Amino acid sequence: MNFKEYLLGNHLADIYTGYRNPNFEKFTEMVVYFSEKVSPFKTKMNKLLFYSDFLMFKQSCFSISGVRYKAIDMGPVPNNFQSIFEYLSNQNEIEICTTEFQGGFTGEQFKPRENRKFKTELFDANELAILEKVASVFKDTSTNDIIKLSHLEEAWKNNEKDKSVISYEYAFDLSLI
Repeated sequence: MNFKEYLLGNHLADIYTGYRNPNFEKFTEMVVYFSEKVSPFKTKMNKLLFYSDFLMFKQSCFSISGVRYKAIDMGPVPNNFQSIFEYLSNQNEIEICTTEFQGGFTGEQFKPRENRKFKTELFDANELAILEKVASVFKDTSTNDIIKLSHLEEAWKNNEKDKSVISYEYAFDLSLI
């Protein structure tokens, strides 16, 4: 198993991957896209990725990235997100800037790299439309608000207690997009 398979999992396509084999390159480009369009903090990035994959599944019965999502306290997140983001930063795919907030909190904000552009050619027109829709719907939503919104989703409510992997079947219950 290579490192990218370790990060995303080497699962066969199933209901927990949105019937796609995990695609590290596409997932990377989704992160690059939202870094360019939104410059979100890490928690918000996780929600943007979740909404993109699940909205795509709702429309086509296939996710974009094939990534598994888990329900944690802060809402739905890609499995191994911390390691994946660190790897992408170390590979110079994205820039992660640390910000200090009042009360001693630290936030990690995703910024685009100057010489690293989003690779549109990896996506079909429907996938690009989903990314654009998610970016525009949540562009001005604060991190705290997107956490609250994600907590209204059945995908989170029914899986958070056990920190379970979320079935893409919940895409049909999305209420916010």
